[in-house]
Amino acid sequence: MPGTVTTIDRDQREGLYELVRNHLGSIEDFFVALERTKDFAKAERLGLEFAEDFRLLQDIGWGEKDERETFELTMPTHDLMELLQRLHAEAVPVLVESGAEAQSSREDAETDRRFQLGYEACSKLLDDLDPREADRGRGDRPAPRRVRSSCPHGDRP
Repeated sequence: MPGTVTTIDRDQREGLYELVRNHLGSIEDFFVALERTKDFAKAERLGLEFAEDFRLLQDIGWGEKDERETFELTMPTHDLMELLQRLHAEAVPVLVESGAEAQSSREDAETDRRFQLGYEACSKLLDDLDPREADRGRGDRPAPRRVRSSCPHGDRP
């Protein structure tokens, strides 16, 4: 299936774009691992993750808005699935809401909506790309709610 092209709609793109931007906010972690802590295994892992992020942005566009109605994801299926699994997993702690943080500003509500779109897009695309994923029940679970993090890099320490 390496030659398969997956098409997403504008809402799915908006959600994936938000998740990728959230992950790219932690790019400083790469520098820290490479230069300060000399954790080369972590630097390599982060480098591969950021490369996947950049590759997805080539397909969905680098700007916050894109007027296209549909977007073709041309990454090899295996790479796309790894990216979607990572973004899906990273969205969970961001979406899970603690009781003390139930009130949102209008801007937070919009970010919540985009994170939710991204979470749902990952679930649907993973189910479409690998029917075994749907059998594991991920697509049947309701998406978690968003948590506010005091960290400037989202859920990253």
